[in-house]
Amino acid sequence: MIFFLTESTRHLRPSLVKQGCNIGQYKTSIFADGERGYLLEEEVAGKPIILIASVLPRPESLFDLMALFRLLHENEAIDITVIIPYLGYARQDRPKRKGEASIGLMIVELLKSMKAPKLVMFDVHSDLIRRSFNLSIAELSALPLFAAAFAKRPPNVIIAPDAGALKRAEGLARLLRPQPEVALIDKVRTRPNVAKAKKLHGDVEGKDVLIIDDMIDTGGTIAEAVKLVLRNGAAVIRVAATHGIFSGGAKERLSPLPISEILVTNSLPRQRRLKTRSLDIVPLILGLLQVPR
Repeated sequence: MIFFLTESTRHLRPSLVKQGCNIGQYKTSIFADGERGYLLEEEVAGKPIILIASVLPRPESLFDLMALFRLLHENEAIDITVIIPYLGYARQDRPKRKGEASIGLMIVELLKSMKAPKLVMFDVHSDLIRRSFNLSIAELSALPLFAAAFAKRPPNVIIAPDAGALKRAEGLARLLRPQPEVALIDKVRTRPNVAKAKKLHGDVEGKDVLIIDDMIDTGGTIAEAVKLVLRNGAAVIRVAATHGIFSGGAKERLSPLPISEILVTNSLPRQRRLKTRSLDIVPLILGLLQVPR
């Protein structure tokens, strides 16, 4: 079994190598007119392949994924499993106003067109995107990683910062002992990347709370949630999210707040601008693939 990584997932290489995985070699090049070229540097015919590649906001990440899959397929690799740690554009799963389009569904259609024998995602943001794959994907979750990280000191309350995060909060609560309570925040989004936390459903007075979501982007949702639970008397506040994007003014929003810990996974390269603890997704990937370690 050979693992191939695109530029979007090269940060996972040290962990894969440490686990004894064989990393495939290839070269990329840029032609004079800007076209991208790809060249395998080893034989893949008849060999099972694991291609790990994220879809980032930069369009070339999707092109790299599809081009490398094509490269492996045409050179007669077998059983190509495509693992996508981060699926960008999932938030654009439907038009929000006249003149927009379902760009996220376009990404789904392009990925499905590759006809990969197995496609694995990691905490997909949108249920609509998930359903659009027609059960043709496997999905990994960061919840076991978070449960292990919080096992020695579980929170008293796990908070979903909006309705979309409620299942995630409930799922994590079921993995912890003693089992924490679950609380929900009513959130409204006034415009893209701008959220307002309106009401907390649950008791956090004097308690150790954990706010959990699938991603932290600009930090607006988390910052609003932190401020709301503070007003309601929370004693300790921790935050966990699968995908640590930290774009825009995330550092400026989150750094002044009394958050004792922020946990994310390494589905994306680590952001050094904000103090976080990163959990490694490689063991989850190898466990799914049943790779001996």
